[in-house]
Amino acid sequence: MFQKLWSTCLDEVVGFYLLHRFFYYQKQPLVISSARETTPELQSGELDQFFSPKPDPAQLEYQSELRPASKTTFPSAEVKDFRFQSSVVSGFPENDRVKGRHWKSTVQSTQSNIPERLTVVAVDGIVQLGVRSFNRLAERLTPHGIDVVMLDSPFNFRRTPPGYRPGQLIAGGNIDHQLMVARQGVLDLWSLILTLQSQERRIGLMGISHGAWLTLIATLLVEKLEFAHAITPPVDLLRILDEGGTVVNAIRRGASHDPPEEAQLETLCKPLRLNQWQPLLSPDQIRLHIADFDRFVPSLRIAELADQWGTRVSHHKLGHIEATTGPKIVYQVAEEILKRYQ
Repeated sequence: MFQKLWSTCLDEVVGFYLLHRFFYYQKQPLVISSARETTPELQSGELDQFFSPKPDPAQLEYQSELRPASKTTFPSAEVKDFRFQSSVVSGFPENDRVKGRHWKSTVQSTQSNIPERLTVVAVDGIVQLGVRSFNRLAERLTPHGIDVVMLDSPFNFRRTPPGYRPGQLIAGGNIDHQLMVARQGVLDLWSLILTLQSQERRIGLMGISHGAWLTLIATLLVEKLEFAHAITPPVDLLRILDEGGTVVNAIRRGASHDPPEEAQLETLCKPLRLNQWQPLLSPDQIRLHIADFDRFVPSLRIAELADQWGTRVSHHKLGHIEATTGPKIVYQVAEEILKRYQ
């Protein structure tokens, strides 16, 4: 009972803080986009068309001078940042230069069953302020010969334009803008995966919250993935407008500007609703992590998706903030990845 009360209070307090100090920062006006006029794919209502054309592998530009960690911190990995150009033009140059980080293992795997060049591609939540979660993941995996690659999602972390805060522009626009941000996030992730696969890497995915949604969308589109772990993913981006917690108010604010008719809104949102589609991965390659006391993302929808897809599921007696920023689930994901190859 105490844990539920604590988790609920933490989610509500942090949610209120994020809403007013990040999403409403400096009371920036909504980005009013007419993207459906220039990008007809947004009106298709079909998964393949919405996320078309299929992106090409990117040209990664590694920034050796941006190394954020030393061999003392990561004795089993070389850590470098990289950049590449997004295939989508958002109108914000800082956002269209995709950024990421690569923890490249420098040791030979101690487990003979771990595939050579196995790489976990990871994406964080809607307000990313650092790399702590992925440092934790790399600390556990790189000693076993597994690489970790982090992608900064659109308008987040180091892709935040000046004058805004991380995540503010993910939700800070009308429905056309929000659709374009979602499309760009998936295409950027897809392009990065194709790049790493072209280097003969075996790719698994791990996502947190909004990043977990991107991860699961990728399982609908990208072939030859090893596995996917999704921590508290928003499953139904149409229903969440009614069911989501405090932070969703920023999304509601943008979606309420000149809203489309209900039938049209359902068509527009269909490619973003995980429960409308089936993944290319087999069910035993996907694990969904549910925070039972989550006040941001409806945990019931994640459980329903697990039943629909037949995937594995883990329940955690945590709220959204604890699940997405604390070490517990990330360490569990790392152990599950290692156990998979025992």
